[in-house]
Amino acid sequence: MTLPRKISLWLFALLMIFVVIPSAVMYFFQGLVVFPVPEAENPAEAVGGFAPVVITTPDGERLRAFYSPPGEMQASILVFHGNAETAANQIPRGEALSKAGFGVLLVEYRGYGGSTGEPTQDGVILDGLAAYDFLAAQSDQPIGILAHSLGTGVAIPVAAARAPFAVVLEAPFTSLLAIARYRMGWAPLDFMMKYPFHNDDVIGEVTAPILIIHGTADKVIPFEEGETLAALAPTGTAFIRIEGAGHNNLGRYGDMKMATSFFTKALAADQ
Repeated sequence: MTLPRKISLWLFALLMIFVVIPSAVMYFFQGLVVFPVPEAENPAEAVGGFAPVVITTPDGERLRAFYSPPGEMQASILVFHGNAETAANQIPRGEALSKAGFGVLLVEYRGYGGSTGEPTQDGVILDGLAAYDFLAAQSDQPIGILAHSLGTGVAIPVAAARAPFAVVLEAPFTSLLAIARYRMGWAPLDFMMKYPFHNDDVIGEVTAPILIIHGTADKVIPFEEGETLAALAPTGTAFIRIEGAGHNNLGRYGDMKMATSFFTKALAADQ
């Protein structure tokens, strides 16, 4: 074997080992990272005043969500959870909104909490739209949106496609491509991302008032991601910086009081 041929084979082997194989693994198995579905199923009985409901999506999936009807506020809030949670985990957040007089629908995604199907980007966004339409069918009262982490990747397209009276985004990201760069320390190409969730391309289409809440010590989705998304959002978007807060402890800093106050003011302005 000639020396040039040996060099070519070595270069090919290195390319396979360090580029092609890792890229293939990242592409085909990224669903396990983006959608780490918990094993627990959502309860089949009422929990904390929230009744279990089943929402059927346009493509036939059955989503196991939770619903509490509106009180004195005569408006309801959709709650979109993050990637390693279920709708049942959102009961405390839902209770805070319910006590303030709002109706609440704790949204579930396909494959989560005992719902049918497998999660994909297009699939969970379709789930979000189905949840919004389910809530709209209960009454003609205004609907708001609250989302955390990966849930913001569902909530923003839903808010752009429908007409909520207000949107609150907690620990949002510009895109999962940006998060991949942050987490991996190198820049994967766009074609390697099956589920890019480009919030940065969609948030400008939201016409409702927006509040973004982000902690400065967030190690999952960096604080700068929230700042950047706020800069891309429509003029007038509110931004709350919480010093020292991480990704999953915003409740310790009164995030639901901030969200409830924002919804209350936005609802008053909408009427």
